Amino acid sequence: MALLSNPTPDSAALVKTFAATTAVLIAGLALLWTATGGGQAFTTENLRRQQVASQPQRIATFDVTLADGKQTNLNAVLAPGGKVWLLDFVYTRCQTVCSSLGSIYQQLQTQIEARGLQGKVGLLSISFDPQNDTAQALAAYARRMQMNPAVWQVVTLTDWHDRRRLLDAFGIMVLPAPLGEFEHNAALHVVSSSGVLHQIMDYADFDNALDVAARMADDANPGVAGIPALSPLSDITAKAP
Repeated sequence: MALLSNPTPDSAALVKTFAATTAVLIAGLALLWTATGGGQAFTTENLRRQQVASQPQRIATFDVTLADGKQTNLNAVLAPGGKVWLLDFVYTRCQTVCSSLGSIYQQLQTQIEARGLQGKVGLLSISFDPQNDTAQALAAYARRMQMNPAVWQVVTLTDWHDRRRLLDAFGIMVLPAPLGEFEHNAALHVVSSSGVLHQIMDYADFDNALDVAARMADDANPGVAGIPALSPLSDITAKAP
């Protein structure tokens, strides 16, 4: 009891260290609770998916370059025909996850053609590597993937400075890898012709993603009905420095 009532310098230091550690732990748990949406998601990607599912978000437009070299913007690509789009993000030199996405999109293209959904659902691949993915590279990629342009298109950013905004808008994480390549996450993004992001789905769940897009396309007002309000994210609309 004497030790407790008259703590030695070592025991006093231990108490202070314990108190400081406890404070850091509590602060860390509070940060984790906030970052995971009250514990509902334990990765940034899952949290982003839940946010979009609960409140679809309008995506700011970006200048893009088509495989034929024409320059336009993302809204102009999405708008014609009132289609619902499945978007993915690639770079054409990728030999890993992008190859899987390419194979999945080939299957989706076949299903869209077989089900007669060409006028309702479109596929769009967006390159986040505009320095290497020139129009010529996109055209070669389109030939390699046997894209039917009435179903599946590929574009690249026109302005490199838009890259961060684009990735943040869709929740894409890209990290440099050896040999000038990239490590990145992959998903299917369900987007209306009016530029509203409705869902982010696992690319392995592509059959369900196509069904979701087809049902949306059957709505009289795709991308609008049932959404009380759209709140653009500040990091989407603000230009990166």
